[in-house]
Amino acid sequence: MSSISGPEVPGVLCEQPARSVRGAHTEHRLIEGDNLAVMAALMPDLGGTIKLVYIDPPYNTGKNFTYGDKMGEGWSEMMHPRLVAAHQLLREDGAIVIHIDEHEVAQLTLMLDEIFGRENRLGTIVWDKGNPKGDAKAIAVQHESIVCFAKDKSQFHPLQQDKPNVEAMLDKAAALMKTMGRVMLPPDLAQAASRYRLPEFALGPHRRARTLGDINKAFGHWLKTQRSFRPGERAYAKIDTNGAVFQAVSMAWPNKKKAPDSYFIPLKHPTTGRACPVPQRGWRNPPATMDRLLAENRIVFGADETTQPRRKYFLSEVRTEGVPSILRDGSSDDRRLAKLGVPFDHPKPLSVATRIVRWFTHQSTDIVLDFFAGSGTTGHAVLAENRTRRAGLRFVLIQRAEVVGEKSAAQRAGFQTVIEMTHARLSRAIAQMDTEAEPCPNEDRGFIVERLQS
Repeated sequence: MSSISGPEVPGVLCEQPARSVRGAHTEHRLIEGDNLAVMAALMPDLGGTIKLVYIDPPYNTGKNFTYGDKMGEGWSEMMHPRLVAAHQLLREDGAIVIHIDEHEVAQLTLMLDEIFGRENRLGTIVWDKGNPKGDAKAIAVQHESIVCFAKDKSQFHPLQQDKPNVEAMLDKAAALMKTMGRVMLPPDLAQAASRYRLPEFALGPHRRARTLGDINKAFGHWLKTQRSFRPGERAYAKIDTNGAVFQAVSMAWPNKKKAPDSYFIPLKHPTTGRACPVPQRGWRNPPATMDRLLAENRIVFGADETTQPRRKYFLSEVRTEGVPSILRDGSSDDRRLAKLGVPFDHPKPLSVATRIVRWFTHQSTDIVLDFFAGSGTTGHAVLAENRTRRAGLRFVLIQRAEVVGEKSAAQRAGFQTVIEMTHARLSRAIAQMDTEAEPCPNEDRGFIVERLQS
C-alpha cells in the first residue's frame, strides 16, 4: 500500500472561531488547505473512521470554469496519492464514490482497481442528465459516471433504496379500510356520479354499507389514476381482511421438471372443504412450507374449489429495492445557488448528492468526507439528510483557497476564492433552514472552520 506523499511533518489544523457557524455546538468541519496535506493532518484522529468519501474532482476537460480544469497528463499524478489517502481514512465498512465524465473515467477506474482492489468494486452508476452535450463532434455524451468502490466489499452494508410509492399505497389502503361499514355509494357509481353530476334522488337507493369488495374496487380505481406508478407496484392491487396490501402469485413448480411426489398434496378450500386443483408439475414449496403459509394467511383461495390457490406477497415486506445502475436526473442547481448568491459553474445537483449520501451511509454518526468541496454540495446534502431523516451524519469538507476565474460570475459576485463560496453556501443554506423550521433535537446546523497551518 502506498503511503501519503506530502510534507514529512503534517501541518496543524487551526480553528477560526470568527468564521465558524455555531462552532461551540457542531461536529461538522470545513477545512481550508491543500487536500493532500489536510488528509495527512487528519490521519491521527480520523484514520479508519470515515464511512463515505464522496468527491467530485476535476474532470480534466481542458476548460475553465469557476476554477481551472486543465491538468493534462498530471491529472493521474495528482489523483493517485489522494485516493491512497482516502483509502487509509475509510472505515473497513466504508466506500468511496466519485463523479467523473468520459475524459478520465477509464483512468480513474484503473487507479481504484490498484488501490482498493478490483474485488471491491461496487459498480458504476450511469447518471443520465437527459441533455446531450451540444459541442460534440462524435457521440453526444449525455451522461456522467459515478464510480463506487468499497474498502472491503464483504463488510459494506447492502445498497438499498426506498421504493418510491410504497408508503403512498399503504396510506391509501389504510384510509380506505377506515370506511369499512360506512354507508356510501359503490366506487364505480361514485366515480360516475362525480363525473356526470348525477342528482341525489337518483343516488340515494344505491347507497349501502361499504364492504371489503367495495374497498378493493376503490383501491383499484385509485391505482389506475396514479400514472407515475410502475407495473411492479401496480401488481399489489388487493387488500385483505387485515388491511394488508398484497398481490397473488402462482405457486406452481418453477421449471419444466416434475416436482417430487410430496409436492402434489392438494389444498382444501376453507369454505367448501373440497380439494383445489394442483399445478400440473406440482407446488413450488414442500408440504411443511405450504402448512406454514396456510397458518400465516398467505394463501389466496377462489370463491370455490375450482380455482387454483395462489400465494400472497405483502407490499409492506418489500419497502426497499436495490440501488439501480442508472440514475436519471436532469435537474440543475443554478437557480438554487443563485438564490443563495453563490454563482458556481456546473455544481452537482443537491437531489443527486442527497441520494448518494443516503445510499452509502448506514447509521447515525457516520462521517462523510469530501476533499474537493467546491460549492459545498456534499455538506449541504448532509445537512438536508439530517433535517429530513434525522440521520445524525457528520461532514468534513476540504477546499483550498483557489482563486476564482478572471471575469467569472463568482468574481463579479465578490468572491475571490472557491472556499469563500463553499463557506457562503453552507452558511446561507443553514440560515434558510432556520427560517423554515427550528432544528430537531440534536440536529447539527453549524460547522467549524479550520485552516491548515505549516
